[in-house]
Amino acid sequence: MSLVLVADDEPAVLEVLSQVVEDLGHDVIQARDGEEAWNLARARRPNLVVTDHMMPRLSGLDLCRRLRGDEVLGHVPIILLSAVLPHGAPEAHAFLHKPFEITDFEALIRNALTAAPRPKPLEGASVAEALGDWVARGFEGPLSAARAEVVRLRMEGMADRGMLESLGAHLKTLEGLTRDFQEAAHLAARAVTLRLGVEDLGAHVRQALDTWKQRLPEVEWTLALPAGPVELRLDPERMHRVLDKLLGQAGQHGGEVRVEMESTPSMVTVRVKDRGPGLSDEEQQHIFDPFRAGGPGGALGLYIASELSRLHGGGLSVESKKGQGTTFSVILPRG
Repeated sequence: MSLVLVADDEPAVLEVLSQVVEDLGHDVIQARDGEEAWNLARARRPNLVVTDHMMPRLSGLDLCRRLRGDEVLGHVPIILLSAVLPHGAPEAHAFLHKPFEITDFEALIRNALTAAPRPKPLEGASVAEALGDWVARGFEGPLSAARAEVVRLRMEGMADRGMLESLGAHLKTLEGLTRDFQEAAHLAARAVTLRLGVEDLGAHVRQALDTWKQRLPEVEWTLALPAGPVELRLDPERMHRVLDKLLGQAGQHGGEVRVEMESTPSMVTVRVKDRGPGLSDEEQQHIFDPFRAGGPGGALGLYIASELSRLHGGGLSVESKKGQGTTFSVILPRG
């Protein structure tokens, strides 16, 4: 089974093409214009892209060119559909002139997916899961004892208050790293199951932001949400973790952090923008890798946020330039 992105601005055509792909046994994500297709491709990393040419905001040909120029998506095959381009485009893996026979479309899907790059199979997943649990259990005892000792010293007035506050903060960091390591291990082992329910995502964004306003009052936090509720199926606890990780990552740079939500009938996008030092192209390529060495902070947290977004049927993307800040975008499907 593969993941196929289908883009067409005509709803009836989009449904027909998607049904054909699903009948072939593959998962489908839909886009109703070129810009939406580009955002979904970066977030979900499909195995194949099927796109019409004549679409609003971004044409199919321009979409092909963007995909071909992307470091991650450059090798994903593209099937371009058009009634106006007589011979297609060199950026596309294959071309079909509209109207076409469904059997020809099915054949192209099969051929393109045969040539599509496959992710490296996960090895040792059960070992990773067991290791995460073992580390969490091993750290639980010493951390609990250290917390109790800090409380005792505070109550007895036997140590400098500032020193105890600093020690308490370090212990809290260690506890967070332990939880993150355990969660990352379970995610790597594909052992996390979401508890989904219909929730107002805007309410969760506000709650997460209020928490970080208290933690980092020196940061200028701004929020822009749609007027009404934005309801979709999500796991409240896991979605809070996604938002918490992104807000913490942005807030560490100080200054201003802006949180925005955009809602369409098919998807919801939450953007967290900071004005920090930004990321190099090399850093962006590996920003969601767990345990990366020498990169910016938050490696485990960003990996967790990325994987939890993926489990919700969406994805997490990053845009950044050195000296111009960073924007993380969580893209989630509706319905």
